[in-house]
Amino acid sequence: MSSTRTRIALAAAGALALATQFAVANAHAAVPHAAATPHTVSAQPVAADTTYTAAQVLAGVKSHSTTSTKVNTKPHINTMTRAMNVNVYQVATGVYAYSSSMAIDDDGSDPDPDPDHQGQTTFQDSNGKQLGAHHVPYYVLGDDCWDKKSPCPHFFYKEHGISGRQFALVFYKSKVIGAIFGDTQTGNSQTTSSNDSRELGEASVKAASLLGIPSSGTTGGVDNGVTVVIFSGSSWVVNGTNANLSNNAQALVQKALNTLGPKVVG
Repeated sequence: MSSTRTRIALAAAGALALATQFAVANAHAAVPHAAATPHTVSAQPVAADTTYTAAQVLAGVKSHSTTSTKVNTKPHINTMTRAMNVNVYQVATGVYAYSSSMAIDDDGSDPDPDPDHQGQTTFQDSNGKQLGAHHVPYYVLGDDCWDKKSPCPHFFYKEHGISGRQFALVFYKSKVIGAIFGDTQTGNSQTTSSNDSRELGEASVKAASLLGIPSSGTTGGVDNGVTVVIFSGSSWVVNGTNANLSNNAQALVQKALNTLGPKVVG
């Protein structure tokens, strides 16, 4: 082969190799684009360590509070307004939510100027001491089944794996706190007041103050806008004393948001 033909052959071979490399490079560059086309961000699974905000979870709770998830068959009484328009929903397995008022409970071991103040609460701290309404954020549920039936037409805590010091998230406007089940509303057997166990919408002085709600037992509270989300089961019972139950409950808030978030958000 002459040198001229050799150079032409070498040039042709080089051009072919360059064209091949260019084609391969273009093919490689095209793969990610083609593979990404059918996928969107919304289609991706939520990471296990996703941190959920109070606003996200509250919106999810409200979206799951529907006729199909309602637990009670008869409406509860809004403690502040006395309207029979409060319902309880099972928004996820073992998680129950209701929206109502916040009347102020000042009972327990803390002194209070309220003339209706009582020195006892239905449940006690881990040392057996009466809860202090000014130190412990707690919520109130009905003491018994007002209808004296089983299953109860109203939401009755004993039928749903809920016991004393059961943890709950409490939402109001832009805030969320942790609270425990601390006291109960008058039962059928009690005649000390006109209250009854169908009421929902009461919590302690401490719960109100943490949420920015007027906390006086005689003049405080709000008529509506408070949402309580109760986590049933023994693993969500909060232990501690009057001195640290509030801190222990607040320490569970983000855990509760992250536990419930994947079940109700998106």
